[in-house]
Amino acid sequence: MHAGGAVRVRAESAVRVAVVELLAARVAGASPGELALRFGVGVGAGVGVGVHLGLAGVGLLGEALDIEHIDLDTIRAEGDRAVATGTGRARVRATGAVLVGEFALDVAVGPDGLITRYDVLEDRWTAAGPE
Repeated sequence: MHAGGAVRVRAESAVRVAVVELLAARVAGASPGELALRFGVGVGAGVGVGVHLGLAGVGLLGEALDIEHIDLDTIRAEGDRAVATGTGRARVRATGAVLVGEFALDVAVGPDGLITRYDVLEDRWTAAGPE
């Protein structure tokens, strides 16, 4: 038996943590205003100052869908940037229709851990079929 050893845990990069926490908050039902707190000022695509208004229309983060489930397949991170791929299941609030789809998320974070870049590519959402 070997005594005195240590267990090392690889530290998670700030960008990996930001991706996982953003998606976990979204699945937990965070509003666009609550999600906006995770973004730095001046983030592109309408995300930044007034970010809650910009996020309201964004599929993965917007108010039109209740995201029921996200499976992250891969997160590749280097430095301050990560790309995550996965699948999601959502319900359209207006109609109750269930949709499924694939996505890729490109995220960067600043030194403060806030998201400075957010680009999402969503494959087409398709009806999940009978439940």
